[in-house]
Amino acid sequence: MITFDKLKIVTNIKDITDIDTTEFVTQTKDGEILYYKYKQDTPFCLMIQVDFSNQELVIEFTGKILKEDYPQLINRNNIVKCLETINGIGICKIDHDAILAHGEVYKCDVTKDISSTQMQGIISQMKQNLSNYNKWTCAKYQGNGLVIYNTVKTDRYKKRLSIYDKQKELNKAFNREFLNTITNRQELLDYFQDKIRFELNIDTKAQIRLLLGVMDNRLCSVLSSNANPILTVFDEAIRQNEVTPYHSDLKEYMMALLIRECHNDLEEVEAKVRAMIPKTVSVKKKMQPFRDLYMKMQNEVATCIDVRSLIA
Repeated sequence: MITFDKLKIVTNIKDITDIDTTEFVTQTKDGEILYYKYKQDTPFCLMIQVDFSNQELVIEFTGKILKEDYPQLINRNNIVKCLETINGIGICKIDHDAILAHGEVYKCDVTKDISSTQMQGIISQMKQNLSNYNKWTCAKYQGNGLVIYNTVKTDRYKKRLSIYDKQKELNKAFNREFLNTITNRQELLDYFQDKIRFELNIDTKAQIRLLLGVMDNRLCSVLSSNANPILTVFDEAIRQNEVTPYHSDLKEYMMALLIRECHNDLEEVEAKVRAMIPKTVSVKKKMQPFRDLYMKMQNEVATCIDVRSLIA
């Protein structure tokens, strides 16, 4: 089941009533009201905009709206609870049945949490195995993770995939107010221990349809998608079944190139070494660094993390 940590929904302005205008910012022009807007950042992000110019209601919220059920993330089974929580704030009343019937998703963050103690190994492996270093680039994410995004202007859509330690992120200061509202705070933190979050930002309606494999942007269609867009972008950005070992210096790297040129066959390496050194030099002594490096390379292959299977 596809899950989200953020949704931006646009629906008919008729789907909101009982607006407490004292809680909204009012934007006017020439004495005419353009829109009402409510925004909060804690304990969860929520934005409500009543747009009179376009006769639209825009609602954007994050998964923390689920409070104790935050580990579930936003999905088709709890979307009504999310919308009812907005009503519970007491600043307006939204018709969740109507929104489910005809509301459309304009932006979303598709999210998946996986269990692993190999956070740094996963990050290192992904950084070393970008499919195209001219097309994809990496950057740090909040000091404890990685973000991968495409850079080629000819790409139809911008793609951005973040990977980070979710428990560490929850323990940051900006999440303190959210945690203070949780009755099972320690249970929640324990759940996210050794959880790595993969989060894909999708920012256009067309890209939502493409990556989620849906015919339209209706909320019910998006929530019912059987696609795995995180895996789709991962496969595009990261080479599969390849390992780029770490080499301590240039000499070791050049030795590794020779081993790979010789099809990882040490006998073939020895034949090349014999042909290039004087007969007075010990072949055994010259070959020992190659044997040590070969064992190191084999161990790195053996400990390769199959990230793809974790997010599949």
